[in-house]
Amino acid sequence: MQISTLLADLEAIHLEKIIQHPSSLTLVVKATRAEAECPRCHRPSTRVHSYYTRTVADLPWHGVAVQLNLRTRRFRCKNSLCTKRVFCERLPRVVAFYARKTQRMNEALQLIGLLMGGEAGARAASKLAMKTSPDTLLRRVRGAELPATCAPRVLSVDDFAFRRGRRYGTILVDLVRHRVIDLLPDREAETLSNWLKRHNGIEVISRDRAPAYALGASIGAPKAVQVADRFHLVKNVQEVLEKLLMRQNRLLRTRTLAAPRSWARTAENDFAEGCRLRLQPHLEGMKRDSRGHRKTKLRLPSAHSSSWMLLQPEKLKDEEQKMVELLCRLSPEIAHGQELALNFLSIIRERRVEELREWLIKAGGSGIAEFRRFARGLTADLSAVKAALSYEWSQGQVEGQVHRLKMIKRQMYGRAKLDLLRARVLHVA
Repeated sequence: MQISTLLADLEAIHLEKIIQHPSSLTLVVKATRAEAECPRCHRPSTRVHSYYTRTVADLPWHGVAVQLNLRTRRFRCKNSLCTKRVFCERLPRVVAFYARKTQRMNEALQLIGLLMGGEAGARAASKLAMKTSPDTLLRRVRGAELPATCAPRVLSVDDFAFRRGRRYGTILVDLVRHRVIDLLPDREAETLSNWLKRHNGIEVISRDRAPAYALGASIGAPKAVQVADRFHLVKNVQEVLEKLLMRQNRLLRTRTLAAPRSWARTAENDFAEGCRLRLQPHLEGMKRDSRGHRKTKLRLPSAHSSSWMLLQPEKLKDEEQKMVELLCRLSPEIAHGQELALNFLSIIRERRVEELREWLIKAGGSGIAEFRRFARGLTADLSAVKAALSYEWSQGQVEGQVHRLKMIKRQMYGRAKLDLLRARVLHVA
């Protein structure tokens, strides 16, 4: 929005008087140029045909609404070959043809719409004595000129939800300039590859391990280095461990452990202290089998909670440590899975890329189905995983941009179609 004086164009209009009303001001102004240009043949003319007055809303003065009574003219075109015999005088810096608001007021409303959206923007504009509607603001947002998109050197790709679980889009972020450069309508490989083909010069593409993004990046920018995100790798191994625990916990919860009374007393002594919330194991349903042994059924924490406890043994409280020991004692597969997961985390955090292939071989031959599948997936995306341990780029910045996008989307009261959302996200105030 350009800053101007009391009147938008001092060369084109002149203030004659100010009329004060109880809640508004009227400025009586007239056009002052000696000639006007025909909009069709662009030939200047000085022959005035007639005069007329336009009523135009202008920017408020300290919260007081202002309107212009603009006295302007019609001219006769001097070009005998021109089909436009009479034309109205144009004042492009003041007001557009047929417009009811000045150019600078439209710019102000557009800025409010870009920053605040339709509903909230309309309320704020009314408080500032610029009465408007949400639909008007959204029309101004749709008409906003978006910044030119140039190919970044380092591109980050991630998805976001238009409607969670139903429809997703793709956000593209320039990691060097810290800016969102585009939004795509879906998260398909073809859409991403087509965008990459139109923007040459990308050297590095940071992404999560979604197969569609890997394929789209390979087709659209085959020379670019793909870098898997380290946070997503950590999250992936946590999810693998969680799947293992879900499978094992189902067996442990449904299996009745028959044991002599000495075992039950030991379990009671080990886990009687501090049994709190769902993280604490406790013995329930104590029954006896036909031999008189007590059958003990353990209530275990959720697989999600257990997976994080297994991945953070140094941060556990005493009762949580006892739970991890119990899980590992009841299931050798869980103990082996914890060992593999912790080794993988240390490789990622310490960037020991030379040990990655050895870990993949070990996980592939572990006999644990979840880790075998994980190892196969990493092997298929091995170059990107190795790049994650060699390059400094990550998805941390794009996650912040996705949070900003979510906030903007929620401000729009369900009217966040791609064109409106794209205009607001790409706008830089």
